[in-house]
Amino acid sequence: MLILNDIALDEQILTQPFACDLKQCKGACCTLSGGSGAPLREEEIAPIEAAKDQAMEYLSESSRAYIKSHGWLDGSYGDRTVGCIDDKQCVFVFWEDDIARCALERAYKDGKTAFRKPISCHLFPIRIADFGGPYLYYDVFSECKPALANGEKLGLAIKDITRDALVREFGAEWVEALDALAQQQSH
Repeated sequence: MLILNDIALDEQILTQPFACDLKQCKGACCTLSGGSGAPLREEEIAPIEAAKDQAMEYLSESSRAYIKSHGWLDGSYGDRTVGCIDDKQCVFVFWEDDIARCALERAYKDGKTAFRKPISCHLFPIRIADFGGPYLYYDVFSECKPALANGEKLGLAIKDITRDALVREFGAEWVEALDALAQQQSH
């Protein structure tokens, strides 16, 4: 474990080769079985609600009907998640070229909303635990095996592919310090 400005992190974030290969995994992170969707912070609920109608434009009729009937939010205060259809697919998944994609993110990229997607999705495969402060760790999923080979091929580590999310969460200065730490670790 490493500590950077009072934030603990798993060294694998700096060293583990990883670069999503959507042609291989088909967006598996958005369709994992288990009945629980992406973890949410309470402060993300209102922005998602505000972006929901624009995101719905990308969804299938069955997904829109599911959200209208069941809502998009699961859990109770302090333990919220995005809902899942059939205990698997995130309610905001739409399919493009046989790949699961995020309707919230598409609406954001198309300039229709200000909210990109939950930070837990944006940081994936990094998860944040709380042990008296944030602890960042690499959450291993067998569905992401193609990302390991792709990261090796492209020379990218987890920290590289999650850079925008890390800046969003911790700021550009912290990410620059993370890059410097990675340089120190590699020597």
